[in-house]
Amino acid sequence: MWIIITRKHLYNLAIIILSILILLVLSQIFFEDESSIVFNTTPKGYVVLIIDDFGNHSNGTKEMLDLGIPITAAVMPFMPHSITDAKAAQDADLEVILHLSMEPNQGKKEWLGPKGITCDLDNNEVKCILYDALEEIKFAVGINNHMGSKATQDPRIMKSILEVAKEKNLFFVDSKTSPKSVVWKTAEDLDVPCFTRDVFLDGTKDINHIKKQLLSLGDIALKKGYAIGIGHVGIEGGKPTAEAIKFVYPYLRDRGIHFITITELMKILDK
Repeated sequence: MWIIITRKHLYNLAIIILSILILLVLSQIFFEDESSIVFNTTPKGYVVLIIDDFGNHSNGTKEMLDLGIPITAAVMPFMPHSITDAKAAQDADLEVILHLSMEPNQGKKEWLGPKGITCDLDNNEVKCILYDALEEIKFAVGINNHMGSKATQDPRIMKSILEVAKEKNLFFVDSKTSPKSVVWKTAEDLDVPCFTRDVFLDGTKDINHIKKQLLSLGDIALKKGYAIGIGHVGIEGGKPTAEAIKFVYPYLRDRGIHFITITELMKILDK
């Protein structure tokens, strides 16, 4: 029996063969073993995210712990959930620092909560509060200030705090609540690792504002090499801040920005 092959048959056969070849190419692209794919992972900048006000198990705490992004949990001592929040952060593989309440230029002392650092305390009293706080937040590898616009302007107060930081091998992050802060100069004199906040992320529940602040943080990181942003759980931020971080994170990562901790940043800067 003879089979007559027409041009139409040849055309259809060519289409089938071409389709098979396209499917084979696509399968190579989409199903290739990830271990054989080489990505360009050279960072163009680094971002450190510090989230303040852990310790009250307040709005956004769970969301921050569940982000899966290397944020730093700044835990206030002497609060109802200080120990449990610090432990939860450690269990989530987050870096933990002490969020130390310090006297502001304006406001009431009671706003500081228990055992706030005020400028009327003597050096020994300041150090005793700090020792007690570090005993409670055992996982802390550094310190940053809660409020503190007045206390961070006081060389004596900062010297007492940073002497303890040096003794305990801790770094200090100045939240920069005062343009007259003496933290950096005092830390430099005492040879204590010190960093300064670049951007406050929130202070509002407006998620669009928080996203813009995160993008600004990324721009600084690309220009300076690294940038430090501070956000909050609770009334100053909470769930909207966590949501904004989750939304912006992939975009910043795609721009070549790596999210790291202060401890990791110190190692990079020491190279």
